[in-house]
Amino acid sequence: METIQERLQYLLDSKGLTPYQLSVKTGISNSTLSRTLKKGSKPNSKTLELLCKYFEITEEWLLTGNANSVSALENKNGNKFFELASGKFLMTVKLVPIKAYAQYISECCDGEFVSDYQYEEVSFHVDKYARGNYMAFEIKGDSMDNGMLYDTPDKATALCRELGRQHWKDGFRDSLYGWVIVHIDTILFKDIIAQNLETGIITCHSRNESPEYADFEISLNDVKQIFKVIKRTF
Repeated sequence: METIQERLQYLLDSKGLTPYQLSVKTGISNSTLSRTLKKGSKPNSKTLELLCKYFEITEEWLLTGNANSVSALENKNGNKFFELASGKFLMTVKLVPIKAYAQYISECCDGEFVSDYQYEEVSFHVDKYARGNYMAFEIKGDSMDNGMLYDTPDKATALCRELGRQHWKDGFRDSLYGWVIVHIDTILFKDIIAQNLETGIITCHSRNESPEYADFEISLNDVKQIFKVIKRTF
């Protein structure tokens, strides 16, 4: 397979897809796919990115045929990384939507992340491959939105990196965007402004200055996971 068109046709055939079906699945227009499949044509950066994400290949392989670049990198937590032509990566993680909060909490409490619920995956551009445990959460409510640059509105999607329980005793440094806290009763999105190391009590703070969002305390004994928010989309 010497050309981009031959490699793309191979990918279509391997999945039994027509160009129209690929258009529906990726959001790439029919006209754009038709141009891409014409000999001598090269996809633009956005089309290239969407194709590589869907087929789980790298831009290098689609453009050059380098066989060493077909597979995505995957860390031990199942996060996938697709290298882009820029040298950066497209990271793919599971998304916990608001409607699945209760399901996710139940799985955390049971210690088994196996259920009939199929978590959607979402992607973020990141600078490098990472070894941590990354998840995305749909944010519920506007308690962390006071209209400032680093605040987060209702229904935003937050990319988060888990802070292992063994590190909780070291305290929680300031987070630019806040923390996602998986409590036994709910999933919270707050700043952590104080911690009592003796009692294991943390103080949660909302950025929204409305009186209904007063600070409150919770026990780390009732917390299953804590994630630092590192990126948001909305």
